[in-house]
Amino acid sequence: GNTLLNDAGFDYLADPKAILKGRIIVFAAFAVYSLVKEFIPQLGLALVIVFLGVLPWLVIRALSFNARNSTHRNVRFGFQAGYLETSSFLTIPVFLVPLTLGLIYPYYVYRKKKFFLEHSTYGNTPFTFGATAGAYYGVYFRVAMMFLLFLTGSIVTVGIGAIPLYLLFAAYRDGAVARLTWNNTTLAGMPFTWNWRTGELFTLYFVNSLAIIATVGLLVPWAAVRTVRYQLERLTIHANAAELDSFLANAQAQVGATGDEAADLLGFDFGL
Repeated sequence: GNTLLNDAGFDYLADPKAILKGRIIVFAAFAVYSLVKEFIPQLGLALVIVFLGVLPWLVIRALSFNARNSTHRNVRFGFQAGYLETSSFLTIPVFLVPLTLGLIYPYYVYRKKKFFLEHSTYGNTPFTFGATAGAYYGVYFRVAMMFLLFLTGSIVTVGIGAIPLYLLFAAYRDGAVARLTWNNTTLAGMPFTWNWRTGELFTLYFVNSLAIIATVGLLVPWAAVRTVRYQLERLTIHANAAELDSFLANAQAQVGATGDEAADLLGFDFGL
């Protein structure tokens, strides 16, 4: 509600009771699994298998719930994906990342960004994503080099430089991945630019960390606001006012086709 695009705010319309229902279901399922695992281990394994089968449906439901409850200028976002496609995507972190000792992780990040963006819409207009898996491997190779620098520096400084060097590594990683993702994302032909800089992110993370430590956590909300402000104020969608107004008019005209069922939405959010 405090995020503005072209002087118009976003809104989140979810019913708190629907979110609570989802949390209760997750808590109850976990409690049942914990008890069964202790007393009947074989049945506990069966419940894990059932959970893996249900997981794609839960992911789709949660992402759809949050997208459809998010609006800008009275136009809802959307998310739609198929069960089989979601299942194949989820096998990567659940099975393939451990089996490949993490070597497939950059491909997983690429698939995750592609999966989320290409199944997301604003009104009925889909986002498009043009990055490649190779580009993510290039970014993560440089991130790995930064991680080696962090380890080496930590050893050389006998641990004294560990926290600043880790924050520098995290700043480089976050900025590089975000820039690659958003600079290859478009909406109705309008490109995005994500202008995070490693030096600025490092300063942000360092000051936030000092403030939180010095106040024993009391400044966590202050740090969160600073972080979100930095992130969003450096995200740009490139369109002149006439283009954006025309697109919004078309998007609002689409609402009639999908807005009536929005009151029911998808039941509740599972917090995924």
